[in-house]
Amino acid sequence: MDRILFMVFGVLSTLALAFGVLSVYKAVKSARKKDGELAMAFWSIGALAGLTFAGMCWAYFLIPIIVAHLFP
Repeated sequence: MDRILFMVFGVLSTLALAFGVLSVYKAVKSARKKDGELAMAFWSIGALAGLTFAGMCWAYFLIPIIVAHLFP
């Protein structure tokens, strides 16, 4: 069961991290444009959501599974 959870949350964490990084890139790109404040705000919210979800996957699922396998 741990392997399945590790694979599922590993993939979800990777996708969320990729979305967070892409959102940060888009937010910075929007901030440099004239009148891009609203787009920057929405991309920043997306970045916060993606990076938070990735961090929570690691904190609540992946790190405990790794520790449980390292120290049985």
